[in-house]
Order: sequence, then C-alpha cells, then structure tokens
Amino acid sequence: MIKKGETSEIFNITTVGAGKNPIIMNSCELEYCVKRGKELMDWDNKFPRIEISPTVIRGVGMAIAMQGSGIPGIDTASATIKLDDGGKFTLLTGAADIGTGSDTILKQIAAEALGISVNSITVFSADTELTPFDVGAYASGTTYFSGNAVKNAAFKMRTMIEEEAARILRIELSEIKFDGVNFKSKDGSKSISLSDLSNKLIYKMPHAQLTATGSFGTVDIAPPFISGFAEVEVDIETGKVDLINFVSIIDCGTVINPKLARIQAEGGIVQGIGMALFEEVKETKFGKLITNSMMQYKIPCRMDINNIIVDFADGYDATGPFGAKSIGEVVTNSVSPAVADAVFNAIGIRIRDLPITPEKVKMLLMKRNRSIL
Repeated sequence: MIKKGETSEIFNITTVGAGKNPIIMNSCELEYCVKRGKELMDWDNKFPRIEISPTVIRGVGMAIAMQGSGIPGIDTASATIKLDDGGKFTLLTGAADIGTGSDTILKQIAAEALGISVNSITVFSADTELTPFDVGAYASGTTYFSGNAVKNAAFKMRTMIEEEAARILRIELSEIKFDGVNFKSKDGSKSISLSDLSNKLIYKMPHAQLTATGSFGTVDIAPPFISGFAEVEVDIETGKVDLINFVSIIDCGTVINPKLARIQAEGGIVQGIGMALFEEVKETKFGKLITNSMMQYKIPCRMDINNIIVDFADGYDATGPFGAKSIGEVVTNSVSPAVADAVFNAIGIRIRDLPITPEKVKMLLMKRNRSIL
C-alpha cells in the first residue's frame, strides 16, 4: 500500500536522454480509506465469516486499488472562455460529457476561478469544429486535464476583466476589488458592474470581446485511490452468492460536486457487481455469441444490489484543479477482488474466473468435498 511521499518502480518514467525519473506520490489517502472502510463494514466483528445456518455462510473481503487521472506525458486539453454582453460568459471545451456530468464540473471550476455564479456561464462542449482540442473522454482524465485547462483559461479571463475595469474606472489594477458582480476601488469611491463592463466593451468604441484560452498537459500523476469492502452470503447447497453490503471509500482529491461524485461511484460499483457476479459472455465452439440478449446476459437489478455505502477521504492534490483528481474508473476496480475475497473467507475457495456464478461455486465445492473424501 503506497503512501504519500513514496514512489514505486511502476512510477519510474523513462525520458529520452534523461533516464528514469521517479515520480513521487503527492497525494494519497489510502490508509484513511482502509481504516474508514473497516469501520463502516464493522470488519472486526464480521471477519472472516459468520455462519447464518448450516447451509448459509456470510464472509467479508476487501481490496484496494488506484487508477490514473489521464495519461501523463500524452494527454492534453484546452479550453476557451469569452465574455459576452450582460456579464455572461461562454465556455468552449473539447471535453465530452458522456453522462458523468463533466459539463457541470467544468462550469463549476470556471465559476470558481472567475469568482462568479455558475449561472453566468454557458457551456459548449465536444464540437470538433468549434471547440479547442481535447484528447477525449477516456482514462478518467476529464476533470483533471480539461478541468486544469478551464481553470487556466478562467484565471486569464479574470485578469483581463480586472484590467479593463481598472482602465474604465481610471485606477490602478492593484486597487480593483471584484465581488462576483461589481468591480470597486478599494476606497469604494468608484465602481462598475460586470454587466455594464461587458456592455461597454462590446457595444461602445473601441469594441472588444474578451477571449482567453488555457491549455494543460503534464508528466505528473495524480491517481485516485479506493478501498472496497464486500459482505457476501453464500448458500453452499446451491452455490448462490448474494452481495449483502458493499462499502467504498474514495480518495479523489477535492470533491468538486459531491452529488455527481456519489452517483458516479454508485454507478461504477454496480458495474463492478455485474462483472463480479452476473455478466458472462458465452460463445459456441464456432465463436457465435450465445448470451446475445438481456434474457441470457444477466446484469444486476436493484434486488441484486442491496446496500451500497460510499464515503470520501478529505484529499487534495496540488496538481489538480482546486485539488481534484479523477473518479471515473477507479470506483469499479475494487469490487470484483473484494467480492472474490469475501467468498474465499466464507467458504475457503478462491475463485479467479469471473463472474462468480452459482455453477462455478457449486462445482468447486463438490470438487473440494470429493478430495476430502
């Protein structure tokens, strides 16, 4: 379990002409994730197993994982912000919102950097003819890479509007104070609203529409970390495995939007449950897909999920936008190994072939029983 300030062989990046450069883990709350997960699972009172009946046994298991926040040295992102009339802003970003709420996240980051309300920003995203370059929604990199690009563009725009306000008010830039609505001199004797400032720039001579572009690329890594704790119930007569509880504690740095982060985590955990217990691709010996409909390809429904508990570590990564790291894929990673570990602690059989179906469990139980006899 890596800790903050440590490095690892897998983090030694080879650079042409410079050899290996070890990357130090700047942020890692994995120890907290494990301790908090144990508390919420009541691990000490449940480990390793509890016999519910002669044929039903409960077990607990856990796993830890990490994931990238984009790919360092490869991924880049850019964003453009322009000041419109009425004190409104337009954010142009190449990032694609694929259901994760990234448009909302990027709008929040821009609003924070500009010091304005999120309601003053309109987002246009992922139009390759109009928006700046972005490598795409993959590798859990949108918040980290696109968010940093948005933050950089917004800080540039903040400086530009403050300079224009100082020019119009005929005071020094150092005298400007901006509260999100009005620009004022420090002594309060002069002021102009953001709305009036934008209208003056756009409608009066000399015309000027302020536009700022920011980009981001880095060789730093800012991986999120996670602990996953599973409690399963195994019926040794049928081999059926039921997931009773799943606890996930996540270090994704600063949580920009708690609601979006929580549903992202819950959705990823459900995907992991499907991979661990239900979703199986079967083919004929000729390669024809058998599980080609929802009648054959089982995904978890609400009755299969039972209780999911998600909590977040109080993390911060200095390289991320306002301390944020990614959360996209890491939430799925710990589910399968945690469930497999829980099954092992319940019945003493280590299953390494997913999904963990009743047939597999029962066959392995029968094989073990025959070997004992």
